[in-house]
Amino acid sequence: MQIVSATNAGAPNVQVEVEEEGDDEDENDSDYIDDEEDEEDVNHWNMPQYTRWDRNHDWWPQVTEPREEGLSLLMGGEFGRVQHQLKARSGHRNVARSLLNKGLNSRPTHREDITSEILPNSSGTAVAAYPANAYVGQFSSDSAFYYTCVRNFRLHVYDMKAPYKLRGPHGREHDDGHATTMEIIKTIQAAPGRWTITDSHLSPDNQRMIYASISSTVYMTSTLDSSREQIPISFKDPAPQRSRRTVHPWDDDDQFGIWSCKFSADGNEVIAGGSSMIFVYDLIADKRTVKIAGHTDDVNSCCWADTASGNVLISASDDTFVKVWDRRSLSATQKPSGVLIGHTEGITYVSAKGDGRYVISNGKDQILRLWDLRMMRSNSEFESVARQHYGVPHFDYRGDKYPRPRYKAHPLDCSVSKFIGHEVLRTLIRCHFSPAETTGQQYIYSGSSDGRIHIWSLDGRVVEVLDRQYTLPMALDPSGPDPADIKPSPIKPCVRDVSWHSQQPILMSTGWLGRRWGLSEGSVIARHEFKGLSKLGGSLEDWVERNKAERSDRVHRGATSHLGMPGAFDIEEDYGMDDTSDDDMVITGDDEPKTEMPTELGVPPLNVELNSYGFPQGYFMLRCIGAARVLDVAQGFVEDGTDVILWHPTDSSQVESMRRPESNNQVFFIDTTGALCSRHSGHALDVEKEKLVLRHRRPVSQPFPNAYSHPLPRFVYHPEAKEITVIFASDPSYPTSRRDSSSGLWKEKTYYLSSVPVRRPPTLIDNASTLINTAISRPLSFFGMAPSNSTPEQVFDGEIDLTEHELAEQDRNEAEEIDDSIDALRPVKVVALTAEEAANASEKAKLRRQWEILPIRVSKHRTGMPSR
Repeated sequence: MQIVSATNAGAPNVQVEVEEEGDDEDENDSDYIDDEEDEEDVNHWNMPQYTRWDRNHDWWPQVTEPREEGLSLLMGGEFGRVQHQLKARSGHRNVARSLLNKGLNSRPTHREDITSEILPNSSGTAVAAYPANAYVGQFSSDSAFYYTCVRNFRLHVYDMKAPYKLRGPHGREHDDGHATTMEIIKTIQAAPGRWTITDSHLSPDNQRMIYASISSTVYMTSTLDSSREQIPISFKDPAPQRSRRTVHPWDDDDQFGIWSCKFSADGNEVIAGGSSMIFVYDLIADKRTVKIAGHTDDVNSCCWADTASGNVLISASDDTFVKVWDRRSLSATQKPSGVLIGHTEGITYVSAKGDGRYVISNGKDQILRLWDLRMMRSNSEFESVARQHYGVPHFDYRGDKYPRPRYKAHPLDCSVSKFIGHEVLRTLIRCHFSPAETTGQQYIYSGSSDGRIHIWSLDGRVVEVLDRQYTLPMALDPSGPDPADIKPSPIKPCVRDVSWHSQQPILMSTGWLGRRWGLSEGSVIARHEFKGLSKLGGSLEDWVERNKAERSDRVHRGATSHLGMPGAFDIEEDYGMDDTSDDDMVITGDDEPKTEMPTELGVPPLNVELNSYGFPQGYFMLRCIGAARVLDVAQGFVEDGTDVILWHPTDSSQVESMRRPESNNQVFFIDTTGALCSRHSGHALDVEKEKLVLRHRRPVSQPFPNAYSHPLPRFVYHPEAKEITVIFASDPSYPTSRRDSSSGLWKEKTYYLSSVPVRRPPTLIDNASTLINTAISRPLSFFGMAPSNSTPEQVFDGEIDLTEHELAEQDRNEAEEIDDSIDALRPVKVVALTAEEAANASEKAKLRRQWEILPIRVSKHRTGMPSR
């Protein structure tokens, strides 16, 4: 018998016994239930047992293509920017390029255009663990706090701005069995109640918290101070004086239990739902203002429909209906303004978008539905079917199986869209809209009893599934790279609640560890982040070995391929391979070693001299002296046409063994043809419309050379002048006809690699001064009457005013030489100058053409002696 820590997260006092290999194969089946354990559950809860059925057949089909109703919502402008959706659907979406061009665009880059495509995609790392089940885990409205409530009647508030403190495999364990790596602001001991705390909510100012515990009293407490005072908010009717009798001290003859409670947007009111009723309590007036007996079963969830007026209330019940109430009409009638019909089983949670129109709900029929309040059924339509039941008779969601339903949906289904794939069993699974500021609320996400968090796009497709079986232990950094060998936990945590950070692609989830009700308890909070390629599994040594292997492979391919390419340079030197070991040497350009071509390559052995065209052999970085930045392949991309820019160094070390592999996009080398190549991808650099870009090898196309197919330019470094010149084999403008290229003027110019200055954006005062000066010099233009030959397309695209990148180097005036932008990015271009233009250039222009070579060394000592 082997003891395995639950979810591999180091949960205190929570362990699960797992059979050793060699036991019955059924024990390893996630669907297998021990006969004795299964019998114990049935006897304890008296739950009917159902056979499993495949929901992929005879059920709602899996959505693989965007649904029309979802696309209409995304294109309607109510769920984020339409322009972003158009680019995303047309395939023109490029998040990295948007980030790269953010400082160059004349129009501001909308945050949503970038952040809406960056979603939490990791299985998470444990950050807190409890010895009991956690029922709520939510960020505050500004995501400065994260709070939880646990069945042991403790509420915890954490500081999300404080760094994580990793202390051993179990984090910091407290007296109550609570372990965490997060900074605790306050732990609150709740007032006694029934069974558990079912709901809690933080006020908009983060200073107060309310919680419900299946009694008729909701308690309010402070979060930022050390006060233990808890203010009771009673939703009971005033009761007449009665004789004393023996009762539980926490019962007080409660008439009903509150399951759900929420602050209003201004924090002055509280909405609560319980045993078939909905309430509103005015905290300012200190009295209950609304009581509605609106359902025939428990109200599991309630919320406000909008964040503006607070007049519209939403309630969801086990009677399968979501009801909409308008407080302004409740004095005349206790009937709902409308009913959202579609679920065939009870509803576990309801969440509003906040605009007074759209609502989502999770149903025990295993479907999450999106509703439009404008499409709700009238009260008369509801009353015609109120007594009819379309669900599974005697179905108890607390088990782990959902039987085959009699109906796929209610006959009066008015939901806009349905989202499937998750499991709503064991507990009241919650669902939410994604944050408005970063995603435009275009995603919907939910927990699941099978441990798999689902994120859907509004078009119906599942865009991410986060599996809590692969959650990492608490000893690891949540923002660090994932280990290479992640083994799944033997337990599928039941994810009851999930919460998305309002500013970052971070999601927190609460997972229950117990397999069955009453058998065991314990829960783990996991933090799920967006993790890109830089945080995939693998060590630094793996990266170094892979880069060495790729380098050897490139040298081998360079020695055996592209010989005699049409239009190639007339290279006097032949190709060779460098077999010199560089383990204990300094990679510099002082020596030009000679080597022989091995005979096994199939070519005669040659004694050749390798030409590095002024650059050092091996790897190096290029630092522009005028811009004080290094050459950089934007975002480390490897795609053809990626821009090469200037950026601040991302690694301070020039020693091979001490550098991070992800900084290799700032490291280059010269191949045997004189092409400047990126170490990160192995691809060479090309010049496209004066810009440096990454270029993949392309096949020859006629007429050769042309803009698509041409010899790569050769880069030459001149140590005395510290300049880099570019040599082309043909006219770099690649004219379409020979008539255009007959002049040969391009041969009379020298092509220099240079940075481009970027000025800071003009202030409001600068713009006003320019406007006044323009009005004085050209009065008609002040009134918009000046004639213009520009087209609307040119004006819209910003093609009238030349940017710094578009100005000819020799045409810059003194003001245009200023390089004072606070942006880190600087463009780099190839400028064509005659000898006279190069000599007469300003000192700043000459500095922008000067480059410093920073070799990458393989030892810490510049003498070449190996470090010990």
